[in-house]
Amino acid sequence: MKIQRLFIYPVKSLRPVEVSAAEITNEGLRFDRQYVLVKPPTEQQPLAEHITIKWRFDLGLFHTAIDKSWSKLTITHSQAQERKTLIVPLTPSPLSLLGAKVFEVSIFGTKAPGIDMGKEAADFFTHHLDMPTRLLYIGGNGQREIPGAVYLPSTTRALSISVNNKLSPQKIRFADAAPLLITSTASEEDARRRLPPSARSEDVIVRFRPNVHVDVAAEVEPYDEDSWNMLIIRSRVDRAQQVSVRCLFRTVRCLSLNADLAKGGMISTNRQLYGLLAKDRRTNELFPHKPVFGQYACAGPSGAVLRVGDEVEVTERVNETGSSMSPAVQEALAMEDHAAR
Repeated sequence: MKIQRLFIYPVKSLRPVEVSAAEITNEGLRFDRQYVLVKPPTEQQPLAEHITIKWRFDLGLFHTAIDKSWSKLTITHSQAQERKTLIVPLTPSPLSLLGAKVFEVSIFGTKAPGIDMGKEAADFFTHHLDMPTRLLYIGGNGQREIPGAVYLPSTTRALSISVNNKLSPQKIRFADAAPLLITSTASEEDARRRLPPSARSEDVIVRFRPNVHVDVAAEVEPYDEDSWNMLIIRSRVDRAQQVSVRCLFRTVRCLSLNADLAKGGMISTNRQLYGLLAKDRRTNELFPHKPVFGQYACAGPSGAVLRVGDEVEVTERVNETGSSMSPAVQEALAMEDHAAR
């Protein structure tokens, strides 16, 4: 098995940048979901409400690109006749943000400060989305706690999860729930076969928004990743480099699977992957009405580089008929429960 594709999402819910290599940090891949679009806070709603492709399918019309120097992020609206492009720093200088407004953003119950990127960016997105919109960059220490509510609906606490006992606890930026999302080519092909024949040429995996897409060739069946617990990724460039990956949770999917990314609306009924998968892929007992595709995960050490073509090995599995949570998540929830007593 090997890494087939790598994706970074500089702005949450917009189209990704596909890359040949990506650096691991304690918050996921570097530059991933460090920006977020929000509705400005009001007196009635003091928190900035993030705007998501789950409800705004037209976010799929915004394409992103990173320049060769990895300094500029270009955002392009694929159907715009005017105000087609916005360019912002990939990583803004702290000095450029002095005096900028800071809003608090809550996603699934854990909060992070977001630094406002100014009027030009706000006008660009407000124009295309036809609603007041601000573009925010992750502030503070550049981290957000992992929300326990994504893994267990009854909890509101944050989780402390590490790849292993030698590495620091993982955090996230503006991702929903985990530093990484991993998918496989076998599962991708199963999803593709559910589409009508005329639609099977679609690059279907982009609707699932993974970070790491693994080519499993003919080695495994679709959804083999349901049982993955620990992976080792060996660099094709430096054989001494090994990345450890801990899978966390069978990822329950949302209505973003039904987005027509080319048109910015809901896709035709016979291509709605949410319903097509729900027929037999409701395999997470904690969210029994939602289909599952892929695994939330975290990886380390920070500073290591993943590359397309790197070798992937499953070194530890969990019982497929057991809990959808990895042992690491179960342990983190138990520790939080004990601490709250």
